[in-house]
Amino acid sequence: MRLRKLVMPLLAAGTLVGGSLIGASGSSAAERTVPPKPQLDCPYYSVCGQAANGSSFQYTTCNFEFQLPNLVGSGPLVNNQTPGTVARFYDKNRRLLFTSTAYDSRTVNWTPVWYVRAC
Repeated sequence: MRLRKLVMPLLAAGTLVGGSLIGASGSSAAERTVPPKPQLDCPYYSVCGQAANGSSFQYTTCNFEFQLPNLVGSGPLVNNQTPGTVARFYDKNRRLLFTSTAYDSRTVNWTPVWYVRAC
């Protein structure tokens, strides 16, 4: 019993020291953060996107098909048009790839996307 009384305080002290070291180093799992998603400023009435290569677009004109700049890689898409407005995105053969209904904010792979109709 006496041995147990001696061991328990030593174990408790080791736990405290270990806890102090983790807290002091700043490397505990609770302190790690995930980098924020890329943000894209997209004004109201616009549909906007930006690819990993830095190419970007911002369109507002309806009933017009825009050829997108050289968009390569993934990046943000923001459809900040009036609520319910649908933007349509097409491949190089003008086949519909996907749609975006305002308000929408997500990451997409821009590489196969060549054209957009804002609304």
